[in-house]
Amino acid sequence: MRRLILALPLLAIAAPAAAQDPEANLDTMARTMGDPVRQEALARALGTMAEVLLDLPLAPILGPLAEAAGEDPRSVDPDTTLRKVSPGASHVPRQIERQLPRAMGAMAGMSGAIASTLPALREAAERMREALPYDLP
Repeated sequence: MRRLILALPLLAIAAPAAAQDPEANLDTMARTMGDPVRQEALARALGTMAEVLLDLPLAPILGPLAEAAGEDPRSVDPDTTLRKVSPGASHVPRQIERQLPRAMGAMAGMSGAIASTLPALREAAERMREALPYDLP
């Protein structure tokens, strides 16, 4: 789950770049994601967002769920938050702040590597296309 939380913002950054010229945008994405200032800014922002989510009231969600399960919705503590339900999650915002820059740096490296292999991949795809018969089922 934590990996998914870390991956989602990275995908949000990467998606617009992938929709255009792949080589140029992979290079741009590698530079953007490899920028330590941007890495730290995004890590702080996502850490803050995670902190806010931990304190989000859950009663408006848990009440109807309790009712749907045949339980009394009034039994749900109105002060329930994710932090209270899962006290171990309190470290997640700091973990995001520590790990996100490294993850972004790794993705920057992968983006650069993919960009450098695109010409060879295109050539291989073209050779495969020429080698395969057109009437495949």
